[in-house]
Amino acid sequence: MLGQRGDLKSILAHPPKPTMNTTPEIDSESFDIEDGGDIIGLAKGLVNGRHPGILATVTQNGKPAVRWMSTFSFDEFPIFHTLTAPDSRKVKEIAQHPDVNWMFFNHDRSMILNLIGKAHVITDTVELKRIWTKVKDKSLTYFLDKYGKAPGFVAIETKIESIECTSPKSALRFAIETGELKDARY
Repeated sequence: MLGQRGDLKSILAHPPKPTMNTTPEIDSESFDIEDGGDIIGLAKGLVNGRHPGILATVTQNGKPAVRWMSTFSFDEFPIFHTLTAPDSRKVKEIAQHPDVNWMFFNHDRSMILNLIGKAHVITDTVELKRIWTKVKDKSLTYFLDKYGKAPGFVAIETKIESIECTSPKSALRFAIETGELKDARY
């Protein structure tokens, strides 16, 4: 139980040895949603490149569009970045409709995190180089094979406005605005 084992940040940094259930159980009675450090630690633990993110955007016709993404950099809470192809549909969609919803989940899907906010596309070469150095895992940058010119990618920057956390296993669900986390440790 979380209340007995420590905070989410330390659990994510030092996960227990795998057993039948590979993630720590979260006790909805002792999980303190007021502790912003736990929420930010959870977000950073899931937005680390090892867990795919599902990005939802709005198409030109007002329809939802979703796709998996990787190659994340999340060192600047409440802002995070991902790399993508410059001519992708999501780039055009974000230019017209900046509202996005990202969904992340752990391996056994006992913890689901939605990061809701506004996105914009970064094309400035200096800024792209800075973001490139912060992305820890670039193994899934398949789109780079298609582009011969430097830099061959753009970055999507998302500023998180709210966080929704769900644990179906523990019947836990809460939402928090990032402004409420202004004094959090991160």
